[in-house]
Amino acid sequence: MKMNLKRWGALGTAAVSLAGAMVVTGGTTAAHADTRCSWDWIAINDSAGGDPKTAARGHSHNTGNHYIRDYAWDPYLGKYIWNWWADNDGGSNGDTKDTYYGSRMCGATPENTNN
Repeated sequence: MKMNLKRWGALGTAAVSLAGAMVVTGGTTAAHADTRCSWDWIAINDSAGGDPKTAARGHSHNTGNHYIRDYAWDPYLGKYIWNWWADNDGGSNGDTKDTYYGSRMCGATPENTNN
C-alpha cells in the first residue's frame, strides 16, 4: 500500500503532537496524588514553630505527609469519599496552612479500614 505525501504529513503531525503531550505530562511516569484507601498512623505538624503535633490517619513519602482530614458518604455511588490533605508543616519558621491534596472513593470509612 502506497502512502501519499499528505498521509505521511498527517502521521508526522500526529507523532509530533503525541510527543509534545508526553513531554508536558511526563508520559506514563507523571506523578499523581497518592490518595489511597488505606492509611497508617503518622505525626503531622511535628516541626518546631508549627501547630501542635498531632496523630493522624495518613501516609508519609518523599513528597511529604498526607492525611485524611474528613470523609463523607456518597449515596449515589454507594461509597465513602476520603478527602486527603497535605501537611504543609513550615518547619522551624512556623506552620504553613495545610492544603487539599485529593479525594478517593473507598468502600469503608477510615475507621473501618484494615491497615
